[in-house]
Amino acid sequence: MPLTIACDETKAADLDEVVEYMFENKISPEDQASLMEAAPMLRRLANNKSFLAEMVCEELKSYDTLQSSNNYSAQVFMLYRPQRKGQSFFMRACFWPSNADQVVKTSGTDPFFYNKPHDHNFNFLTVGYHGPGYWSDYFEYDYDQCDGVRGESVPLRFIEQSKLDTGKVLLYRAFTDIHNQLPADSFSVSLNIMENSMRASMMDQYAFDLQASKISDLINRTTSISLFNAAAALGNDEQKDVLRFIAQQHSIDRIRLSALDALAHSSTDQDEAIKVWASVKDSDTAFLRGWRKVRTTEIETFATAQLRA
Repeated sequence: MPLTIACDETKAADLDEVVEYMFENKISPEDQASLMEAAPMLRRLANNKSFLAEMVCEELKSYDTLQSSNNYSAQVFMLYRPQRKGQSFFMRACFWPSNADQVVKTSGTDPFFYNKPHDHNFNFLTVGYHGPGYWSDYFEYDYDQCDGVRGESVPLRFIEQSKLDTGKVLLYRAFTDIHNQLPADSFSVSLNIMENSMRASMMDQYAFDLQASKISDLINRTTSISLFNAAAALGNDEQKDVLRFIAQQHSIDRIRLSALDALAHSSTDQDEAIKVWASVKDSDTAFLRGWRKVRTTEIETFATAQLRA
């Protein structure tokens, strides 16, 4: 499970102090030991019970530019965005409503990632800032032993169920910790120092089926899927050659998968779609070979269902 970091800090700090501490001490969130050194400062920020409300109210004065650099959903309030050359971190606040809150009654729990077991392809430090905190069922697994294919069996080690109490500091470890977040008992807020590195783009992030102990999907945040689908749907054959090149040559398997998906989705029939997946060679990685099998099975299953309909 995430590492609990004992912090008995009673002093309070403002956001600028924490940011400058990160830069002055060259804290590198990609390095777990380095990120842990920032835990006392994050706890001091959590002791400052006025800064977040002040920031929110200040931004509300200019609602037309409110959180203009925030690429997350409305659950996240960006505290300090990536803005300096070589910046290895950013900071955010996350809002965790309870099942009794109107936003959950209206939108459900999906926007808050409740009941969606997942890992992370980045480290981050978190502290409970307000309220009782969200609950989590915590598991651990061995990322290096996974191919990353939907339906792949993965040994999961259940650790415990606990919640992020106010003042509690946790280090979530990339490629190790899995958590199934559950709604807070009442509205809660956490503060995060997030890793800002290339491996969040290069490495895979997974969702899990805990009952079956399997990978259920890839959940990386990426724009390539929609762009590739648009190119495949709107482009001519010559333009689709760009996607074919990406599908065969890109250095990141997940990007190759997105290109293959787009080409298969734009196919005119089942045989053409299967031919797309047949372009994955037996010499390719286990990731691509596994997804070839998954997608081919999906195509064949859909075709059989259509015949029976």
